[in-house]
Amino acid sequence: MSKKDHLISADAARRARVVGSVYLHVLASSVLVTIIGLAALAGVRIQTRGARRARDYAEARSSAVSAVELGLWFVAQDPNWRSTWANGAWLSDKTLGHATFTLEGTDPRDGDLADSPYEPLVLTGLGTKGIARHKTQVTLVPVIEPLELLNTCCHAAGMLQIKGGKAITAVGAPISTNGILDNDEIIDGDAEAAGTADMKIITGTLTVPAPAKAMPDAGVITDYANRATALPALAAIDKAVLTPTSNPWGTTDANGLYFMDTLGHDLTIRNSRIHGTLLIRTGAGKKVIIDNAVFIQNYRSDCPVLIVDGSLEIKNNSCDYPLSETSCDTNFNPVGAPYEGESDEDALDEYPNEIRGLVHATGYLKLFDNARIRGAVVCEDAATVEGTNTIIHDPDLYTSPPEGYTYVQRMQISPGSWKQVVD
Repeated sequence: MSKKDHLISADAARRARVVGSVYLHVLASSVLVTIIGLAALAGVRIQTRGARRARDYAEARSSAVSAVELGLWFVAQDPNWRSTWANGAWLSDKTLGHATFTLEGTDPRDGDLADSPYEPLVLTGLGTKGIARHKTQVTLVPVIEPLELLNTCCHAAGMLQIKGGKAITAVGAPISTNGILDNDEIIDGDAEAAGTADMKIITGTLTVPAPAKAMPDAGVITDYANRATALPALAAIDKAVLTPTSNPWGTTDANGLYFMDTLGHDLTIRNSRIHGTLLIRTGAGKKVIIDNAVFIQNYRSDCPVLIVDGSLEIKNNSCDYPLSETSCDTNFNPVGAPYEGESDEDALDEYPNEIRGLVHATGYLKLFDNARIRGAVVCEDAATVEGTNTIIHDPDLYTSPPEGYTYVQRMQISPGSWKQVVD
């Protein structure tokens, strides 16, 4: 090979190497661009999937919250919601936009929404969209208010009549009726009524027509009876001391709650001291008579002093006859049953002849002689004043009402209970 040919061959080889190097650079650049493009596409896909999941979660959360808000609306607009809805699922797999929701309402105490208006409600909303799930929960608690009748000296569901020549003195609160007030003589104090018949002397303010006042729930009698210690059926309670630590007829009750079913007979209570809550069931047409002389006061401030499932006649002569141990030949504060912290073994003491606390009768009420009551009287029938009676209102009955003498005004969200929950 000549020198010229050798030079041409070397130049060709050099050119080939240059071309190969450029090709490799181009190929590498193309691969890099492809990788970058694929990575960008993958990133877009990830972003799209993340955005879709975020959107699904937002829709699931919104549907869960909407479910709870729907439950709140059900409770607010339906006063009978506890019987309308069963404990558990209220709505299941309902569509809302592109999501679905389920609503549950449960009683966290005993799993029974209908058994008591005083128990809380837990509303749980479950929202789903695709694979996204969100659960929101809130607890509602009852707003409890005292019955307005506790703000009276005496309230009757039916007619309230003051007989001719008779009088009632109401101190600290009015007498009241959801029916007609028939005042044939004297009301010393204020009065409220739906309407009036005769209206003679009234020293205070008369409000007519006055709004009707709700009566105690029918379950009050059963609730107290179920908690009380049973007494035997008697025709009379006479010369007895009945307290949380003293029961002449059997087992004592630490809360002073005692229940007697008279089996369809009248019962007379006289010459006795009762420190507790006495519930008496007489049956239709029968009555309880409070005669001279008695000192009856409640032991627990959150309980009434006397509940009569029947009619009640109060005729103790409070002004003229104290409850006297000497007259009754009975020690009313023996060891184990102190009065104002003191007990003794003699029969020389005297006690007020009066009733202290809330008195409740489901039948008619009659007030005779000059009976004195410190508290309030509730009558689910007609009430008649046939004496010169005094009722001195106890404001604590309204500010701290006895159990069962309240109502649920509404349900409200318990502060801090609105939250996300995780299974």
